[in-house]
Amino acid sequence: MDMREFFMVSIVLCTLLCYCKSDEQQVELSRDELLEIENQLMRLNKSSIKAIKTQHGDIYDCVGFYEQPAFDHPLLKNHKYDFQMKPSSRPNSMVREDKPPKNVEQVSINSELNGEKCPTGYVPIRRTTKEDLIRAKLFTKSYTSRINSPPTLHHAIVSTRPNPTKKYNGGGTVASFYTLYNVADSQYTFGRMKLQNGLDIIQAGWGVNPSVYGDNKTRIFIYFQAGQLSCFNTVCPGFVLVDPQPLIDMYLRETHPGDIPTWEIPIKIYRDQITGNWWLEMGKDLTQTGYWPSSIFSGGLKDLATYVEWGGETYSPLGQIGPPMGSGLFLKGNSHYDAYCRVMTTIDEAYNQVDVKNTEISSIDIDFYLVRDWGFVNDDFRRSMTYGGPGPR
Repeated sequence: MDMREFFMVSIVLCTLLCYCKSDEQQVELSRDELLEIENQLMRLNKSSIKAIKTQHGDIYDCVGFYEQPAFDHPLLKNHKYDFQMKPSSRPNSMVREDKPPKNVEQVSINSELNGEKCPTGYVPIRRTTKEDLIRAKLFTKSYTSRINSPPTLHHAIVSTRPNPTKKYNGGGTVASFYTLYNVADSQYTFGRMKLQNGLDIIQAGWGVNPSVYGDNKTRIFIYFQAGQLSCFNTVCPGFVLVDPQPLIDMYLRETHPGDIPTWEIPIKIYRDQITGNWWLEMGKDLTQTGYWPSSIFSGGLKDLATYVEWGGETYSPLGQIGPPMGSGLFLKGNSHYDAYCRVMTTIDEAYNQVDVKNTEISSIDIDFYLVRDWGFVNDDFRRSMTYGGPGPR
């Protein structure tokens, strides 16, 4: 590198270092992290052979299976995975989850994209800029540091009760989602299912997250924490995509309380009995989107989960008006107005997917966010919960 190139790189790095500081959380990116972002961007741009544009304007680049960010994980350097991988088996379902109730529609990945997908051997990564990668990295670092930090963090959830003798091979739900406004740049609001064992966490659901996306659109998200390592979506090492159609980060259609139909998305996460990989299935047809390899977990989720929860989570810095959760309304007892998780299931140690039992509710601030466990409702909704509220005013 000559002096001129060195000078230019130095200017870029200094600019980025200044740009990357979050005043609220005092989170910064190191020089090594910034260089890795530059390298990652070059790898993604180099390997893309096709672009897919969704109905809502998002662009996904089709990158080579082995070029996806998942394999930047140091524990996956000598992997033996390939794009044709499937789980060795699926849980034995004891509940019906394939048909929505009356006046309800489910997100279908195929119809959203008019059947368009990546070529064989390629997977879709939402097109990202350097600024997108920086935002995602900063948010992940700050999210992990505040994951148990009231009073700025709020949740309204139903969960399995602590029981040292109970373990789970996974869980499932069908979650309604809504368009939410008034979510500030430093805030977020999620509706999701979460599995945990010790410090290891897996989440999947929907949310509004301006800190990551730079907009207020409702999108599908995933998250994992493995010890000290954590990551949102697919722009960092860990989650291995296998499905050629875009799903993660996808913008979900606008829908509001009282709209007919109500829109929802099925979610299932389960552990492969042979490999120990944690598979994610989402959408109307429960598409096998990808998996979190067992090798990235050194703690609890190397084994089974000990805890499953469903519901909402929001964050807002002190002194700000809080973001809405769920549908943005207090609960009305009407599934066309309330955000819900229906068909709440766990996958037991015998690999049977069953209605969840022995649950408890938790809401940090009942003045602004409510939660209700409805128990078994009917054959359509089965075990269900509702949650949400307008947030602190």
